[in-house]
Amino acid sequence: MLAIFAAVVAVLAVFALARMTARQSTPSAAGSAAADTGCNGRDRQGWVSVPVSFSGETYRVQAYLPQSYNGADPRPLVLNLHGSNSTGAAQMALSGLGATAERYGFVVAIPEGGLSYPGTTGGRAWNIPGVPLYGGHPAAVGGRDEVGFVGATLDALDRSLCLDDKRVYATGFSGGARMTSLLGCTLSRRIAAIAPVSGLRADGTDGARPAPCRPIRPMPVLTFHGQADQANPYEGGPASRWTYTVPEAVRRWAEIDDCASKPVRTKVSRHVERTAYPDCGGDAAVILYTQSDAGHTWPGAAGTEVRGFGRINQEISANELMWAFFAKYSL
Repeated sequence: MLAIFAAVVAVLAVFALARMTARQSTPSAAGSAAADTGCNGRDRQGWVSVPVSFSGETYRVQAYLPQSYNGADPRPLVLNLHGSNSTGAAQMALSGLGATAERYGFVVAIPEGGLSYPGTTGGRAWNIPGVPLYGGHPAAVGGRDEVGFVGATLDALDRSLCLDDKRVYATGFSGGARMTSLLGCTLSRRIAAIAPVSGLRADGTDGARPAPCRPIRPMPVLTFHGQADQANPYEGGPASRWTYTVPEAVRRWAEIDDCASKPVRTKVSRHVERTAYPDCGGDAAVILYTQSDAGHTWPGAAGTEVRGFGRINQEISANELMWAFFAKYSL
């Protein structure tokens, strides 16, 4: 009897080991589709609303699912962050990123800033400590921890939707570009690459004593800026929210990412120059597209130009360039 019992135990042990080995060799062991509660095969497309609980509050974050989304194949995620005195819906309209999501099959989420923009009925802004809002409005004291909120948003989206945790990216416009810059410094363990538009900073802040930017891995950075930008001047400005130049922000990111070579400048078109820092740590790259004819705008955006923001450059498409850039990187 003892011999039979021992034999049964041995068989069960081998069976258990085989199952464990099989699990470790499949995607579910890596925390992808099978282990993700969002990958439940639920077939849905278009806009969905995802509840995000953070710091005692519940927020509704909108996400756009392309027609190819089937709830079974994990999709890349792009965070699309609005500028100051704007909204997620306005940011989607400004960027046109929905059409790009349809073309390449990624999900777009549009969380909104924690501040009600002063003097408006619906405008929002990102609460970045120590950074005044556009127009000189002071930063909120004791406002929402935006980095923590974005982290909670990623958690909630991952639970609800079928997403690839290794392919999460961030872009944003103006104040949303500054917030994207901050996420590149603080959430590098969750965000694979960033592409701020018209608002790159090297740490999210400005001033004589910038906050340290210490990503846990080199952060790939792609950015776009017009030389006729009056809101966030290309050459910097006297306002405490925007002090140093865009080329300096790019240079600082190249230093953060341990880029070994000097920048390589290439004329792309009549009004566009590409500045690239190659040979960065972890195969990252830091790239700037300078548009001599553009204002505070999103390159390649369709529709009419926003009054006071200046010309939109149509010689390049920020959406196409950023998705090609994002697709090179994963965690």
